[in-house]
Amino acid sequence: MKKIVTMLVIFLAALVLVGCGGNKEKEEITLVVPQGHPFIAVGTLLNEENVKVDSVNGAPGVKAALGEGKYDVAIAPLNLGAQLYNGNQSKYILDSVITFGNTYIISKENVKLDSLEDLQGKTILAYSKNGTPDIILQYVLNKHNIEVTIEYQQSLAEVAPLFVQNKYDYILAAEPVITNLKVNKKLSLNILDLQDYVDDTIMQAAIFVNPESKNVKLINEVIEKIHANIDEMNANPEAYANSIVNNDVYFSDLGVDIIAQSTPNANLGFLKAKENKAKIEAYLIMIGYKLPNESFYR
Repeated sequence: MKKIVTMLVIFLAALVLVGCGGNKEKEEITLVVPQGHPFIAVGTLLNEENVKVDSVNGAPGVKAALGEGKYDVAIAPLNLGAQLYNGNQSKYILDSVITFGNTYIISKENVKLDSLEDLQGKTILAYSKNGTPDIILQYVLNKHNIEVTIEYQQSLAEVAPLFVQNKYDYILAAEPVITNLKVNKKLSLNILDLQDYVDDTIMQAAIFVNPESKNVKLINEVIEKIHANIDEMNANPEAYANSIVNNDVYFSDLGVDIIAQSTPNANLGFLKAKENKAKIEAYLIMIGYKLPNESFYR
């Protein structure tokens, strides 16, 4: 009888342990990222069991995510993160910057575009009004006294078809859309790099972290994986493209060739924010933004 009771106690204890283990929450962090090369740069993370990645199309989705504060990590325009933080509309703090100068004006081969002066008096179709691409466009035009008419669509995905349909001669554009126009639409393009017309490096997409998130170790690991991805993209763009092309329909729609060919012109890199505060502040001053306080830097 004593032996039976002992076995029942052991059995019940095992059930309790199994129950406790079953209720233990799996460690997971959430990440939001805009489509384009920032999303491509996190492409390997879509296979990670402990990382949930949501992609959004255009600035409004990223802005909403920063305001809601439900993600552990957010990749968003540097200026947007700084603006919302300064206005107490976002608690996200800056870890690093990952894209530098993916902003171009393009025209078709038969429409002259050798320099900014060729835009004088013309109409440019842009996107994301008051977003980073638009800010850089207007900064460059004002600095060089070029007067143009600017019309807008909400996203580059809406601009590109109008360009293909010959409704506009000049558009503001970025990779990988530019390479897609060349490869899939068979267009010969004139391309003006706006980075050539500014004194400081254009800083666009940045990695922000929710300071209230508990799993700091996993967040740091994810950021290091993004850093490694960017190094691989720059060193072996075709190999990296092959490694992620089947991870999401966005990647498969682009295809290996477009991802690989567009990557060098996307100007990806990795700059830790706190160690490069002076460079970041120089950029924010250039575009006329109020500087965040020290607590903004992770």
